[in-house]
Amino acid sequence: MQSKISTRYLTKLGFEGDFSPTLANLKSLLSLHVQTIPFGNFSSFLGGEVSLEQDQLVQKLLIENREAYCLEHSTLTRIVLTELGYKAYNVLGRVYYQSTPTTSPVRTHLVTLVRIEQQLFLYDPGFGGMTPTTIVSLNNIGETQSTPLEDFRFVDVAQCDLDSAALTEMKYMLQACIHDEWVNIYAINPEQQIAMADALIANWYISTSPESLFTQYLMLSTANAEMRITLKDRVLRTHGKGRSDKQVLSSFDDFEQTIKSVFRIDIAQQKLKAVWEKLTLNP
Repeated sequence: MQSKISTRYLTKLGFEGDFSPTLANLKSLLSLHVQTIPFGNFSSFLGGEVSLEQDQLVQKLLIENREAYCLEHSTLTRIVLTELGYKAYNVLGRVYYQSTPTTSPVRTHLVTLVRIEQQLFLYDPGFGGMTPTTIVSLNNIGETQSTPLEDFRFVDVAQCDLDSAALTEMKYMLQACIHDEWVNIYAINPEQQIAMADALIANWYISTSPESLFTQYLMLSTANAEMRITLKDRVLRTHGKGRSDKQVLSSFDDFEQTIKSVFRIDIAQQKLKAVWEKLTLNP
């Protein structure tokens, strides 16, 4: 039986028809999620609180039409998918995208794993501009898995060309094929189911540390079957099949229009102006 939260989630995503916890429906949910609930970090960028409390996640993401980063997305999806009848749990991964560390980065990327008939799948709507737009199997290690935008695969961390000192306790690396090259995205260990307290510590670091990207930069993204759209500070990029566009937002009006029409985020103009002021003070 669906709870008010899972019913609200299905309504928010625009899922139609009767729901049952099938593999096909899991794929549909993730596709709808990445199109409907954008990735972003207005709260941490402005120095505000980022809550992982269930009621506040529902209010922010399902009622107020706001953005979220991985810890919010995956906490909510683990709750909702469990209510919908799936066996879902969270793990924390280490991020390697656009970096080649020699020591292990902090475990900060929260994902949801879902087990269906002895098979394990990644359900991750919260990695921003490179999040998979459909589920990825953890039963086909090393095999290329197609998604609407890129090919992904999981490989054993021993095959990802990083020193073992940078991969502490990790088991599999998620890779994406970008410009015909396999690129490391993040690593996880599916056997390390976390407690909520672990997510709270990661969330505190991500939302408050001056070393966190989420306190230093504004980052937004959304995606569909044809393209990804990202905003980093004032730079808007569109990446589609065979094309890529870049635009620098030069005025507050352009910024506000982009937030409301492209990312479809409802946020008070006062907060938007505070964000714009911070962006223009630190171009």
